[in-house]
Amino acid sequence: MKHKKIEDIVEDRFKKISDAYDKARLHFIEDDIRIFRVKVKKLAACLHLICAAEEHHHVKLPPKIEKINQLFGAIRILQMQQNHVFSTIKEYQTGSPDTYLKLISDQILENMEDINKHVKGMKPFKKAEEQLLKVLPKKLSPESILQFVGLEGDNLEKLFNPVFPADQSFHKARKHLKNLLYISPYTDLEIKILSPYKLLSSFEEIDSFSKLLGNFHDLNTAVDCLYRHTNKFEPGEHEKAILRRQEQIWVKAKEGLRIKIYEEMQKIVASGRTDRPQLYSR
Repeated sequence: MKHKKIEDIVEDRFKKISDAYDKARLHFIEDDIRIFRVKVKKLAACLHLICAAEEHHHVKLPPKIEKINQLFGAIRILQMQQNHVFSTIKEYQTGSPDTYLKLISDQILENMEDINKHVKGMKPFKKAEEQLLKVLPKKLSPESILQFVGLEGDNLEKLFNPVFPADQSFHKARKHLKNLLYISPYTDLEIKILSPYKLLSSFEEIDSFSKLLGNFHDLNTAVDCLYRHTNKFEPGEHEKAILRRQEQIWVKAKEGLRIKIYEEMQKIVASGRTDRPQLYSR
């Protein structure tokens, strides 16, 4: 991959990030925030690929984008928490934990204010883009790409290896799989060659398993968020009972997903590793 192509890819990713940022910051709608964060993750995956060449470990996601992405991520977690609470109320008739919901709303507003403090001007990421373009490599060799893909597969194998992987392993595995999907347009490798396992040899299979891992992560985050924020206030006995019931529902759902993930992981591992990736001609 030559310098011009690398530069074009990075410039295109910055344009998409800027467009998504403008939309997300306008109304702070959850789906717009999700799209912005996906755009950032795609740039991060591209830069992670570039870092496969040892001499370019300094090529990293700009701190300003990383900070804004973290703040948007905090908002989205809180918005998703609201959705979890409301959907559980609707499905299980648990009653509404009003004090807890107000706490969540107040924290969303605080994070919105933080974003406005960190960003100024019509083109907030222009300087970061210019600085990053200056340190891009002149080329990225096919050998570096192959090495990166091989290492991603090895990392996944380590995460899949335990009989009962830890919760954090699920999240890390999802990130590795998403990275492979995100970099696939920038390599001369088919997805079935990019994939480390035979049972994950298509976009659909990787996406399906990634969604399962994502659903588990969302519930895990919801439970953690509940624990973290209920320490910030003292709910009344009625609200405490509502929150305890919601916790029980989420934990039960999470454990059901955990079993499904274990079963899928066993099938994936049993299918065997794919061959080490080889470049092909288009």
